[in-house]
Amino acid sequence: MCRRYLLLICVPTLATLLITYYASDEVPPPRDIDSVATSTAINVTNIRGARATPTLQLVVVISRHGKRGPYTTFPTSPYRAENTTIWPYGPRELTSRGRMQMYKLGLKIRSLYNGFLDELYYGEDFVAKSTAFERTIQSAQLFLAGLFPPRDFQVWNKTLLWQPIPVFHSSVDYQEMANVSQTKWCPKFRVAKEKAIAEFQQEYRSDIIEFFKLVNPYTRMDQLETLDTTVSISLAIFVMWESFYTMVEEGLSLPSWAEKFYPQPLTFLAEKLLRVAAIGSDTQIRYLEGLFFKELVDLMRSKVEGTLIPDRKMFYYCGHDFTLLGFQGILGLADGQSGLLSTRTGSALIFELHKDLQTDLFYVQVLHIDGTSSDMEPSHVEIPGCNSPCDLRRLLNLTEKYYNITDWKKECQIIED
Repeated sequence: MCRRYLLLICVPTLATLLITYYASDEVPPPRDIDSVATSTAINVTNIRGARATPTLQLVVVISRHGKRGPYTTFPTSPYRAENTTIWPYGPRELTSRGRMQMYKLGLKIRSLYNGFLDELYYGEDFVAKSTAFERTIQSAQLFLAGLFPPRDFQVWNKTLLWQPIPVFHSSVDYQEMANVSQTKWCPKFRVAKEKAIAEFQQEYRSDIIEFFKLVNPYTRMDQLETLDTTVSISLAIFVMWESFYTMVEEGLSLPSWAEKFYPQPLTFLAEKLLRVAAIGSDTQIRYLEGLFFKELVDLMRSKVEGTLIPDRKMFYYCGHDFTLLGFQGILGLADGQSGLLSTRTGSALIFELHKDLQTDLFYVQVLHIDGTSSDMEPSHVEIPGCNSPCDLRRLLNLTEKYYNITDWKKECQIIED
């Protein structure tokens, strides 16, 4: 009798406890139509993103990391790379400004695609990838903090409105090959790069020599190797550019004498050097980011054919300035002084795949965000040889010579006759 009495009390009590436990936000409910609808009704701001149109099928965002400390600085710099007071996170690593910059980029992408991309993070909707550098991985995490602030059951700590979202490694971005340092990854790329840089230095040699004659008394750059080799000339330009560029990005005051050299003529020489080192020829463009673009092409084709599993809506990749340069080269923007878009920190290229609801044809719209702009508002990118927006088949035909790669490592080798 006593046991029966206890059972009558305990079973309803246990049921009540279980209902209360599973109804709390401590345990995520299953993802189904009802749960998503309820979540949306409670949390969504009812502001639909400017880009979230019925035609939109897929979005791929490729950004550079945020503002960082310098790799190196000229000998007399007031902000030496090893100065932890100025660069507390260390050389090459994200600064506080860079962290905020990437967070704001995430907020901007949320404002553009809210409604197309669920406000709640689900792995089957979205994936993030990054190169294997601290500054890019951290940039991706900060971007995700702005894109997916936790809501509803995803608020696991009410005093910390952040949630862990995985960042996977991107193995198809070979941007490191364009650095001043040499690499043996792809001999064909190395040979093409050296040729492009040599041609640049031959064309601008008198300007380069004159520039360093004027700047050496202030910087003591003459402590480097003499400017007689391809490597030393490139290194000297890179060190000067790094020193000034990171100062300006961090809001630091330049030395009074610097206005004679920065932004011009140093910016022209440095940006020209970076361009020829990365996309100075079709060979460089193909092996720098061809595999990366092939991955993007495969995603779009799978979306069109209905074979994308999981059927994700957005992909995000965090890379470098050479990443963005490589993609611009593939899009046909490598020629001309004014053809290239900004690759400054926090900048991004956005590829939107759309479907014409009347003809069922697919087209691509490319957008660009200048990471140094105050509002990070995207601008439309005109692809040479293709109307805007660009028919998908036309785009794939125009760029095929860069991404039709079967065996990257084998192709990269130089076969002796």
